[in-house]
Amino acid sequence: MSIILFVDDETNILEGLRRRLRTARPDWELHFAENAESALALTNEMEPDVIISDMRMPGMDGAALLTQMQKKHPHSARIILSGFSEEEAVLRTVGPAHQYLAKPCDNDMLLETIDNALDLRHLLSNPELRALVGGIESLASPPSTYTNLLKALDDPMVSIDALTAIVASDIALTAEILKLTNSAYFAIRQKITSISQAIRMVGIDTLKALALFNGLFQSFTGAKADAARITQLCQRSQQLGVLATIIAEQENLPREVVSVMAAIGMLSHTGSLILYAFRSKEMSDVIARVEQEGIPVSVAERDQFGATHSEVGAYLLGLWGFPSAMVQTVAYHHHPQDTPHTEMNALSTIYIAQNLAREIAIELRTGTAPESRIDLEYIERLGKSHRLAAWRETARIVEERYADLVK
Repeated sequence: MSIILFVDDETNILEGLRRRLRTARPDWELHFAENAESALALTNEMEPDVIISDMRMPGMDGAALLTQMQKKHPHSARIILSGFSEEEAVLRTVGPAHQYLAKPCDNDMLLETIDNALDLRHLLSNPELRALVGGIESLASPPSTYTNLLKALDDPMVSIDALTAIVASDIALTAEILKLTNSAYFAIRQKITSISQAIRMVGIDTLKALALFNGLFQSFTGAKADAARITQLCQRSQQLGVLATIIAEQENLPREVVSVMAAIGMLSHTGSLILYAFRSKEMSDVIARVEQEGIPVSVAERDQFGATHSEVGAYLLGLWGFPSAMVQTVAYHHHPQDTPHTEMNALSTIYIAQNLAREIAIELRTGTAPESRIDLEYIERLGKSHRLAAWRETARIVEERYADLVK
């Protein structure tokens, strides 16, 4: 049975929630607390799956409560539900809170948000990894990227386009900005999936507050070898997004699909970023095995962690309230054939792009084409077998241009 904890100092709100939810979700075990202290006492006796707290409460407020819950119950999904929409309050909750819902919250939206949080558990069955991901307050950027961001923000004449270029080159910044812009604080009905649109929505002042004052964006401080791997991961992810965008354009996919591919390319390796930052030694073993045995990284990760970077990344994005289609794309980008679609979409595009990018990179480096890992039956199912040669040529052009850029 799923355990849900609501915290609000207004008794009538709690009573209303009690009445509505007992009827709508009789399979949930519901708990209610009128202040943060009572909530903390309750969680000494049980492990909540989801915690929904009001922001403004006497004594300890919602941000402070969720900060403590983050340490005490890192596996719990943490949601702020509040009518207090001043920027300072929101910025205080974007770290400890996974999602921010505006008050009054539509009953269907509240139920959907909780349902989605509970459904995520099937993505990541390892409780240790769930606690690791649930406890993450922010993702780390490569040192050079973080330096570039701070330098840009220090320039009073910096343009939105310049900031967009920096954010779009970094997995952590992309994830954090999209998380914030998709919170209910901005009251946008349509999910934001374009990096440039997200930067414009946040604005330079809020971005500066996040980076300089709240410490939400952090520079990676681990070993130099790990920092180099994260830098390379960001570069390859950006390249992947570029290639996927071009392929989507070549196939005349809908504009909303084309516009999301750059972000998907970056976010597809959110899980890799987490594992490099928090399980560095084990990831070194994974990479060593991949290089020695020539096996897919997802196979080595499954053996090492009981999960892959796809599942780890999708779990975090799901906790953060990213669109379900984006979460599913990240979760299945190594095995899209496990999903029932029969037409080319964002998932199939990123799958094709990552495999072709790998093949061309190895071929140009060694002079020998590796065995393809593309599932030809799956491509046939999409009716796109005749397009492989053209996509491969596109991948070659993108790889050569990126190779020139990093020399």
